[in-house]
Amino acid sequence: MKILTIHADFIEFAAKKKAFKAAEEGVTEEKHRVEECLVVFSAVEKRDESDTAAVLDLYLKNIEDIAGQVKATKIVLYPYAHLSSQLSAPAIAEGFLKEAEKKLAERKLGNGGNYTVVRAPFGWYKSFNISCKGHPLSELSREFSSEVSSGVQMAVAAVSTPSLKREYKDEPFEFVDKKLTIEEKTNLSGAFVLAVALKQLYPQAEIGSFGLHLDSAYCDVLNVKLHLDNFGKIEEQMRKIIAKKSVFIVSDEKPTAKLQQEIGRDVAGSVGDAAVYELEGVGLFSLYKEPFVKSVKEIEAFKLLNLSSAYWKNNSNNQQLTRLTLVAFPTAHELDSYLKKQQDAENRSHLKIGKEMGLFVVSELVGQGLPLLAPKGTIIKNEIVKFLWELHKDKGYQQVWTPHIAKDLLYKTSGHWDKFGDELFKVKGKSDDFIMKPMNCPHHMQIFDAFAFSYRDMPVRYFEPATIYRDEKSGQLIGLSRVRAITQDDGHLFCRLSQVTQEVETIVSIVHEFYRVLQMDTDYWVSFSVRGDDKSKYLGTDEMWKTAEAALEKAAVKMKLPYKRREGEAAFYGPKLDFMFKDALGREWQLATIQCDFNLPARFNLSFMNERSEKERPVVIHRAISGSLERFMSILIEQYAGKFPLWLSPVQVKLVTVTDRNVEFASEVMKKLRDADVRVELNDNAETIGKKVRDAQQDKVNYIVTIGDKECEKRTLAVRSRVGDVEFDVPVENFVAAVVEEMRLRKVK
Repeated sequence: MKILTIHADFIEFAAKKKAFKAAEEGVTEEKHRVEECLVVFSAVEKRDESDTAAVLDLYLKNIEDIAGQVKATKIVLYPYAHLSSQLSAPAIAEGFLKEAEKKLAERKLGNGGNYTVVRAPFGWYKSFNISCKGHPLSELSREFSSEVSSGVQMAVAAVSTPSLKREYKDEPFEFVDKKLTIEEKTNLSGAFVLAVALKQLYPQAEIGSFGLHLDSAYCDVLNVKLHLDNFGKIEEQMRKIIAKKSVFIVSDEKPTAKLQQEIGRDVAGSVGDAAVYELEGVGLFSLYKEPFVKSVKEIEAFKLLNLSSAYWKNNSNNQQLTRLTLVAFPTAHELDSYLKKQQDAENRSHLKIGKEMGLFVVSELVGQGLPLLAPKGTIIKNEIVKFLWELHKDKGYQQVWTPHIAKDLLYKTSGHWDKFGDELFKVKGKSDDFIMKPMNCPHHMQIFDAFAFSYRDMPVRYFEPATIYRDEKSGQLIGLSRVRAITQDDGHLFCRLSQVTQEVETIVSIVHEFYRVLQMDTDYWVSFSVRGDDKSKYLGTDEMWKTAEAALEKAAVKMKLPYKRREGEAAFYGPKLDFMFKDALGREWQLATIQCDFNLPARFNLSFMNERSEKERPVVIHRAISGSLERFMSILIEQYAGKFPLWLSPVQVKLVTVTDRNVEFASEVMKKLRDADVRVELNDNAETIGKKVRDAQQDKVNYIVTIGDKECEKRTLAVRSRVGDVEFDVPVENFVAAVVEEMRLRKVK
C-alpha cells in the first residue's frame, strides 16, 4: 500500500462522475470542505490482497503516527489511484477504505476524544482544492505491505523527511537571563565604552549589538570604515571616557537608531521591555541582565584585539557590520597575564610551527583552503589513521573506499544537495553532472544496499578515512583548521535499535583510548543532544526517538561519561553525543561525535531480513573519533607546540657526527634504526657539533644521538633526550629496543 499525507489548512472536494461502473453507490455531487486536517491520499495495491487485515493495521498506525506528530484530529481518507500502477481489485479497495473509516473513528485520542473522519467517494472522478501548511512534516509519503514488519514500516525516501534545504534567515536577538561573572561584566562594560568612543569619534556610526564571545567582548558598528591603524586613536578616546569615572545608568528614553530599535523589538518579544543603559549620552539596549560594573573607573586595563565583519542577525542576506573585539580587566596585572597567554598561543600557532617544521604548504596556485601536506606532515596524518584503524580492526569494522565524486542524484536523494547548497563543488561530465562529495555517508549507504544482509549479519560496520569537499567562504579559511578539502575519519554502523547501546559503548571505549593515549582525556564533557518540544522538526516516530535516546543515555551512564542533556539540540535525523575536549591552551573543541540517524536509511530505502523473514529498517550510527584530520592535526601541533610524542614525530632520532671519521659507524646505526622502522636522519655536514645539536633541537626531534671518536671506539652512543637528559655509553641494541618499545606503547613524554 502507498499513501501520501498532506497536513492541510483545508481541502475541498466534490464527486463529478463515475470512473467505472462498479464505483461506490449513493454518492452525491455536493462539495465537501474540511479545515485543519490531515489528508491521506491512499492506494490499495494487489499485493495487499493476501492479508488486508495486516495492511489495514499498518495503515491505521501510520495515520495515527503522522496525525500525532502534526497534532491533527480531523482525517480525510482520499482514494488516489495515481499513487500506484499495481492497484487491487476495486471491491477490495472500497471495502478496505470503508473499514479504515470505521475503525479510525473508533480510535481514542490522548485527551479521550475521537478522530473526526471523512472519506472521499471511491471510484469517482473528483475535483479538489487543497492548501498545504508547508512545514517540514506537511508532506509525507509511506509505503508498506503485509511483507514488512509492523514495527519498521518502509517509509519512502525523499518526500517523507523534513527538508534539509538551508534557509538564510534572521536570527532574532535573545535576552540572556543569567547572572554574569565580574569578568563578564568588565568585558561588557569595556564594549559599551568602546561603543561610546566610536560614536564620539565617528558621529555617523550606528551601533549594532555588543556582547560576549568566549573570554572577550565585541561591538558591531555600521557606517564607518575602520582599520587596525585606528586602534590607537580609539583606545585613547576610551581612556578619556574612563578617566571621567562615569556610571552606567538605566534610561527611560528608547534609542531611535534603526538597528537598536530592531534589537529592542526582538528582546521585548521574549522578556518584556528591554532595559536601555546610557553612558556619556549614548543609549543602547542590553541583551544581558545586570550587565555592567557600577562605574567605568573599575576598568583599569583593556585592549582592542581584532577587527572583522559580521552579518546583521547572522544572515548573509543582510548587510555586513564591522566587529571590534576587546578584553577589559579590573587590573593591569590581569591584562598582562592575558597577553602572555595569547603570546603563548601565538608561539604554539600551527601556522608558525607548521612552517618552521615543514609540515604543510599553502599554495596560491592550488587555492585557498587546500593545504598540501609535506612528507613530515603526511607522516603525522598517516600515524593518526594507523592508530585509529588499530582501535577499530578488532571490533568488527571493515575498511571501504569510495570515489571523490558522484552523480548529483546521489546527493539529491540523501538531502545533501539542499543542505550544503552553494558549498557544493559541481563537476560537469560529458554526459552526467557530478558533485565533489560533501559527505561520505551516502556512498556508504550504497555499499550496504548492494548486499543482502540478514539480522545475523547485523551490525555492519564501515571504516573509511576519506576526503570530502565543501566550498567554504574564503574569509573563514585558515591553515589546517578550516579547509575546503576535509579528511574525515569516517565510520558508519548499520544496526538494529536494540543494538544501539552496545555499539555506542564500543565507540565510547575507542574515544576514551584514543584521547587517553594523547593525554587529552583529563578535561572534557559530552553534550547529549535530544529532541525539543516541537516534534515536527524531527524525523521518526516517538517510539524510535525514545528508544534511541534511552540507548545513548544508557551507554553514557554505563561508561560514566560527564554528559549534559541538551534539549532541542539533536540533529533532525536523530539524537547524538558530542565530545568536547580542551587543549593545552584551555580552548574547547568538539571532536568526537556519535549520532543516530533515522533519515538516510529511509531516504535510501535500506533494509535487512529479520528473524521472521520480514524486511526491517536499520538504524545508522555516524561516528567520528578525531573529526576532520586536518583540524585535528592543527590542534595536535598546538597541543604539543610541535614537540610530538615519539610515535607521532616526523623525525624521531637525529644522528650527528663530530668528524668525517664517525660517518661510517653512524651509517651503521642509521641502518639498524631504519630496519626497526624508526624515522631517523643523519647530519654529517661539515659543521660544528654545537650547531648540529641546535639545529636538531629546533627540529624538535625526540632523541639526538652524538657520535664521535669515543662512540666509534666503544661502539656505543651518546643519547640526548628532548628535555635535555644525556646518557653516555648506550649500547646500540639497547637504544634501538628502547625506541621501538616507546613507539609501541605510544608514550607521551
